[in-house]
Amino acid sequence: MDMNTSQDQGVKDISHYQDTAYNSQDFPPQKPRPEKGFLRRMMSSGKHFSFSETTDSITVYGLDDLTPSKVTEGGKNSKQSYWNEMSLNGESLSGWSQLYFLIVAIAKMCLMLALPLLYAIFLLGLFIGKSGVVAGWHREYADIFLGLTLYATLPCLLIYVHFLLLNAGYFFVAPFLKSKRVFELNRTTGMVTLFKKNKPFFTHPFIEFDCVLMSSPTQQGFLNYSLTLIHRYRDYSVGVPISGSMGANHKVIEYLRFWNMVQRYMDISLPLPDILVLEPARQRDPTTIAYDKEHNRNPRYWRDMTDDEFKQKMDEIEKAQKNTPATGEPIDIFKGPDSTIGKKHKSNKKK
Repeated sequence: MDMNTSQDQGVKDISHYQDTAYNSQDFPPQKPRPEKGFLRRMMSSGKHFSFSETTDSITVYGLDDLTPSKVTEGGKNSKQSYWNEMSLNGESLSGWSQLYFLIVAIAKMCLMLALPLLYAIFLLGLFIGKSGVVAGWHREYADIFLGLTLYATLPCLLIYVHFLLLNAGYFFVAPFLKSKRVFELNRTTGMVTLFKKNKPFFTHPFIEFDCVLMSSPTQQGFLNYSLTLIHRYRDYSVGVPISGSMGANHKVIEYLRFWNMVQRYMDISLPLPDILVLEPARQRDPTTIAYDKEHNRNPRYWRDMTDDEFKQKMDEIEKAQKNTPATGEPIDIFKGPDSTIGKKHKSNKKK
């Protein structure tokens, strides 16, 4: 491949923003919220996070699972394809997947606890002899031992080895394990889509959603949190649960930091959040390309770290952010960007 062909391919890979893409510095004032009915009051009864100017603040929770050693060049392997320059995708386990992992858990428990205990009892019987407590079993010892091995140990071993292969990235060994799409936040179109049975249930512009932190008590008396996008103008019975990747048991401010990251990601007037999972995608996003060139950013800043260096850096970020706000000044989306930000920037919209 010659240099011109390579350059053409690079241009082709760069994403293009559509007219509907969200731009915090160029958007029409939003319509007032309609009066809330009972369903809407129930759906939006949590803590509201407003649209705001964004900062470099990030939440480290959910981001530290992916380490530099797991990232491949290009950023298109399955472990990080859920988030790239085009979209942030949420998925959940299908019914078959949940059943599979339940079987794996049972097999692992048998291999680690139950089967070793049974084998220990049988081996003990060999030394105790006929006068021992297992004398009744000893006459049929061979049949029992063979049955235990063939019908318990080997199946459990096969199941667990299959799981280890799957965990190592050999996904072809489990074609029946298909995840269900839950949502998509698309940076290039500015659209938010909720899926139901792997089909789009609704799609609306990002700016038409209110972000609500919902909470529910556990049996132990703690609170589980879920950051949910509720459509402002439609009475849907469900919202878009966007915080699944970071878990449900963190401080409220961490969910606000995640909301800051989501706004930063969807805002085409700003570069992508500077995090490991999105680093391979930075070279394919127009705004981010310009920003990185202007600031002479190392394109492999995160990926060239060792796993220990990465963990140390994430710890440093977490400590440093304790004294900084989670997000910037609020944006009044009902008055338009001029109410908060005085200067508009040019957007890279597809013509």
